[in-house]
Amino acid sequence: MIWTYCEQWNNLTETPMNSLTPEQARARHVSGELYTAVAFPAERSAPALRVEMRLETGYASVIFMDEYGRDTLDYTFTLVNGSFFLETATSRNYGTSRERGGYADADRTETHEFTTVGGLERTVEAQGETEDGESRESRRGIDVAANWEPVPEFGAYGSLIRRER
Repeated sequence: MIWTYCEQWNNLTETPMNSLTPEQARARHVSGELYTAVAFPAERSAPALRVEMRLETGYASVIFMDEYGRDTLDYTFTLVNGSFFLETATSRNYGTSRERGGYADADRTETHEFTTVGGLERTVEAQGETEDGESRESRRGIDVAANWEPVPEFGAYGSLIRRER
C-alpha cells in the first residue's frame, strides 16, 4: 500500500482536501488533530481505504472503498480507557449502480452498533425493487472482545484496517 495524507477526503471529487506531508500528518497524530491517511494499492489508481484519526476526541474511522470511490464498509472506533473500541460497523451495497463516489446512493445499508458490555443494535435500511424500508433488532450478551484495538502509532494502522472482524 502507498499511503498519502490529508486533512480530510472529499467523496464528491474523490480527492484529498488540504494535502499533508507525512511529517505534517505525524505531527497531527501526536497532537491529536484530525488527519486522514489514504491507502492506494500499488496496482490500483483509486484508493482502497482511508483512516480518519482525531485522537484529541478519541475518534478513529476506517472506510473501505470500492473501485468507483464509494464507501462500502466503515468501522468507527471510540477511545475507551486507553484503547479503541469498535462502536459502529456500517456496510453499504450499491447493487448494479456505477455511480461514482459521493454521488451514489446505497440500495442497502446495514449498521451494527456495539456497546462495551455486549449490546448490539442492528439496523437495515433498504431501497429498491426487492426490499424497501427499515428493520431493527437488538441483542444482549454479544462477545465484543474482538472489538478492542490498541491505539496505533502513526502509520502503523495494520490492526485497525483489518476488514474481516
